[in-house]
Amino acid sequence: MHELDLARDVMDKQLIDRDCTEMGRIDGVLLELSDDAPPRVDSFELGFVVLAERVHPRLLALLEWLRRWSVRKTARQIVQWSAVEEVTERYIKLSIDATETPAFDWERWLGMNVVEHLPGGKEEE
Repeated sequence: MHELDLARDVMDKQLIDRDCTEMGRIDGVLLELSDDAPPRVDSFELGFVVLAERVHPRLLALLEWLRRWSVRKTARQIVQWSAVEEVTERYIKLSIDATETPAFDWERWLGMNVVEHLPGGKEEE
């Protein structure tokens, strides 16, 4: 079994999907605790609210208030550790498609509400 230092090898590491599309960084790690076994990584979290919790509770409250104008379906995205395919010095590769996750909510919204209305912004049919 390979050992990881969570602070060095996981936290704030760049995430890429199965097609090598960047989808943010790991902002939090969720551990599974058991009385008869060492802690193990269950999943990790992405999102500004997770990062805000690490910085200051008041920042979290402000972001929760601002979230009412967000297009994101969820403020925090949870990714199961079982989706991890590879851990390198530069990134963590996942077995999921980033475009099907909340990580791309803003990109989808911008595409439909801004880019599509620009000259040349509509896809050719």
